Amino acid sequence: MVYSPRSFGGARMSHVSVRAALLTLGLGLLPVGAPCADPVAPFVDPPFATECGAIHHFGEGVAPPVDGCAFDPLCVEYEKRDITATNGGAIDFLAAEPARFAIAIPKCRYWQLDHWRVQPSPGDPTIVGWDGDYWFNKRNSTGAAELMNFTIDGQPASPGQVADLIEPVDPDLALVIRSYGAGPGGGGGASFPAGSGFGDPSCGAPEACADDPAVSAARAAVAAQCDCASAARHGLYLRCVRAAVAAEVAAGRLSPACSGDLVRCASRSTCGRPGAVTCYRTDAAGNATCRIRRDAAACRAPSGGSAAVGDTTSCCDPRTVEGCS
Repeated sequence: MVYSPRSFGGARMSHVSVRAALLTLGLGLLPVGAPCADPVAPFVDPPFATECGAIHHFGEGVAPPVDGCAFDPLCVEYEKRDITATNGGAIDFLAAEPARFAIAIPKCRYWQLDHWRVQPSPGDPTIVGWDGDYWFNKRNSTGAAELMNFTIDGQPASPGQVADLIEPVDPDLALVIRSYGAGPGGGGGASFPAGSGFGDPSCGAPEACADDPAVSAARAAVAAQCDCASAARHGLYLRCVRAAVAAEVAAGRLSPACSGDLVRCASRSTCGRPGAVTCYRTDAAGNATCRIRRDAAACRAPSGGSAAVGDTTSCCDPRTVEGCS
């Protein structure tokens, strides 16, 4: 199928600003000039992810409260799968943008996940789609961006194909996709090191483990060697994690002071425990804890409190909650 600038979304999608899409990707919040620079390191998840507490999810066209979401780090997920014209999805999408920026810009540490799908009408084939993952840390001028799972007309596409489609409409967004895009189902993107000029002294000094991207890289390396889903027993899984962490320390890729965090999080996981769940309990005074329970039925509320089964395999990982709750 051959596309022209007008056929990208058609006349009915003229209200959708692709320039706004570029900004809302979160890349506009990363160091200036970063999208044009050569990637300096592979993409890694934010090292402060374990401090997020929760990933605050917002549905289609839902604007976060400007005076809410006071958390820092702030970790959010936005649904953008309904960028359509006939049902007002595109208008709702754009109307929510100012609030999204308003809660992100002041943060010292920020992580955003989003899911883009553009189509003329609900139920129509997706013209173009992708998933995004971006974060920044003003404590030490670090950040990262990743774009993946590209589709055109609902079919897997390479970043280059999507960029070719978008380039007549917005060359800047096309450049971003070429720079950070990864193949269908893959991962990639780039991380930006300290010294990129995006720091903020008022955010305080970086913490040795919670703000170091090297810890994220080591965590990913350990996860690649020790698969949670296929672990036969919890003890065997922990043995694998300890060995993998020791190897990262020996290779100089992980500080010994941070190694204990990775092992502790592995011990507080469901890995190698069939049927086990993460159980979040809140007592009558509002104090929240997370424990591993053998199954969902064992996740019971304390007197006067509440309990909920989590959606993660470790109590260290942020669970998903709706809105700024």
